[in-house]
Amino acid sequence: MTGLDGRVTIEVEARPGTTTIVVRGELDLVTMPVLAAQLALALRDRPGRLVFDLSGTRFMDCGSARLIAGAGRRLPGGGRPVIRRPGPAVRRVFELTGLDAHCEIEPLVAGSIRTWPFAEAKEHSGVGR
Repeated sequence: MTGLDGRVTIEVEARPGTTTIVVRGELDLVTMPVLAAQLALALRDRPGRLVFDLSGTRFMDCGSARLIAGAGRRLPGGGRPVIRRPGPAVRRVFELTGLDAHCEIEPLVAGSIRTWPFAEAKEHSGVGR
């Protein structure tokens, strides 16, 4: 796991044919070099599929989105990087910049997030007891 003063942590999980880069925190001008270094290491093994799990990414700037989308140029066979579970703000950066056309953005799977009515949430949290 690689990190930068609590702003971002990046984990690389390499499996045969697929490398997953899990990013938690913020991707901006300060943290982008950490992502670039981990990405360079991950691409040395020439994975057939490159997945970015951005479910824990709270903020991403345009430069980081370009870095991620551009990783597809280094994948064999012209593959596109996969963006897994981006939050609304991260998805919006890809959409506004047009970089979503260079990536596969996995849709949020229905039922993957547990929700319950507010009254039930209060019971689970102990609020109002």
